[in-house]
Amino acid sequence: MKTASIQNELATLSSVLLANLDEVVFFSKMTEFVAQIFPAHQVLGFEVLNDGSTRLIAENGKAFSTAKLLNKGQGLSGYVARMKRAYYSNSVKRDPIASTGLKSNNVEAELCIPVMFESSVIGTINVQSAEVGRQFSESDIAAINNILVELAAPIKNMHLFLMTKNLNRELLGRIEAKEKELSNRVEIKTISHFEDKSQMVGVSKNFLDVVQAAKKVSTQDFPVLLEGAHGTGKKILAKKIHAWSARKGGCVVANCSVLNETQLDRELFSSKGLMVQANGGTLIIDDIASCSTLIQTKLLRAIVSGEMTTVDTEEKVALNVRIIATSKISLRGEVEAGNFKEELFYRLNTISLVVPTLRERSEDIKVMAEFFLNNGKSEAKILTSAAIEKLNGYFWPGNAHELKNVMERTYILSEGQYIEASELPDFPREEKAEVVAAAIKFSEATLYDLEKKHIIDTLDHLNGNKTRAAKALGITVKTLYNKLHSYGLIEAREM
Repeated sequence: MKTASIQNELATLSSVLLANLDEVVFFSKMTEFVAQIFPAHQVLGFEVLNDGSTRLIAENGKAFSTAKLLNKGQGLSGYVARMKRAYYSNSVKRDPIASTGLKSNNVEAELCIPVMFESSVIGTINVQSAEVGRQFSESDIAAINNILVELAAPIKNMHLFLMTKNLNRELLGRIEAKEKELSNRVEIKTISHFEDKSQMVGVSKNFLDVVQAAKKVSTQDFPVLLEGAHGTGKKILAKKIHAWSARKGGCVVANCSVLNETQLDRELFSSKGLMVQANGGTLIIDDIASCSTLIQTKLLRAIVSGEMTTVDTEEKVALNVRIIATSKISLRGEVEAGNFKEELFYRLNTISLVVPTLRERSEDIKVMAEFFLNNGKSEAKILTSAAIEKLNGYFWPGNAHELKNVMERTYILSEGQYIEASELPDFPREEKAEVVAAAIKFSEATLYDLEKKHIIDTLDHLNGNKTRAAKALGITVKTLYNKLHSYGLIEAREM
C-alpha cells in the first residue's frame, strides 16, 4: 500500500471513528486497518478497564459478541497497560509475560502497542504471528505508532467517552448496591425530626468494616460511642445507625461544643428539650467530651435510671432514649486525665467504633470526590486523571468534610465538563520537621534532675497534655501527677 493511499485511508478512518462513540466500533475499525498493514497476522484490540484488567473486544475488524477478560497484569495487554510502553516477544511460548495472554496455540511471536491519550492507556493493539522465525522489531512498533499519531483526535474522544462511561458505570453500581441494601432491610418508619438524606461513600476495607459494624449494632438499643478526627463523618454515621434501627421515635442532635453549660442544660433537660423530643428514638450527643461535669452527671443519671427531672418544671419524665455519642478526642484519655466521668465513659463505651480518617482510607478519595462533585447536580462533571492524582497527593487534615467543600467549590468555579488539575485549589504541602542532630554537651546532673528535665520537656512539647505525655514517657497518668507534685509543679488538689 502506497503512502498516499495510507494517508487517505487514515483520514477516512479518523472520520469514521469521530462519528462513532463506541469502543466496539473503535477497536474493530482499528484492528481492521492495522491488519491491512500486517497481512497474514491476527490483530487483536483490547480495552483497558479502570482496575487495570483488559478485555478483548475485536479481532481483524470483527467484534466479539461476548468480551473475553484478562486479569490485571495478565498477558501482553495487561503488561503494556501497566508499563505504558510497547513490548514484543519473538518466542511467545517461552516468554512468561506473553504466555498468559489470549492466543491460539500456533502463535510464535506477538507485538503489543498501547493506545494512549496523555498518560492514560485506553487500550492495546496486539499483532500475533504464527510464522516460525517471524521477528518483530522497533520498525514494527514505529509503523503502528505512526498510525496512532494520525488518529490522535479520535483517540482523545474515545478516552473522554470511556471516562464518562466508567463514571456512569460506577454510579449505577452504587445505585444498584443501595437498592439491594434497601430491599434486604426491614421497613423502617419515617424519622420524625429529620429526613435522613445523608450519604456515606467509600469502597475501602476499613471504612466498610466500620459501616458493617454500625449496621449490626443498629438493631440493638445499647449506647454507642463513635470516635474519630474532625470531619470524618461521625455524626452522619450516628444518623445512619438510627435510620437502620427499628426505633419509631425521632432522632435529634445536641451540639455540645457550641453551647455553654447553662444553655446545654436547658437544651437537653427542659420539658421541651432534646431528651423529651428523642423519647422513643435516638439522641446524638455530638462532641460529648466538651460537656461539663454537671451535664455528664445528669446524662449518667438519665441513662442509669431511665428518667430525668426537667429543669424548668421540675417534673419527672420517664425516658426511652438511645444515646449515640461522638468525640473527636479519646474519651479514655479524658478519663485518665480526670476530665470525663469514668462511669459515664463505660456506659457509653458498651459499643465503640472508630471512624477512619481520609488518609487511612485513601482509596476512597476518588470515589468520594466524584460523588461530592456531582451529588444533586443536573449536569455531571468529570475529573481527569491528573486532577485525581492531585487529590490523592493531598493529606486532607479536614477529612471528608474538607473534600466535600473543595469539590462543591470546584464544581461552581469550573467552566467545562472535564476538570483539570489546574482547576483544583493549590493544596499546601505537608510539612515534615527536619531533624537536625545537635552536638551533645556533657554537664553534671543527678538522675533526679535529668528525669525532671525530661518530663518537663515532654510536657512542653505536647502543649501540657498530661495523658499524651504519660503515654510518651511510658508511665501512667497517676505516676506522672505524682512526679509533678514531687517537683512542686502542681498542687495536691489538682491530683
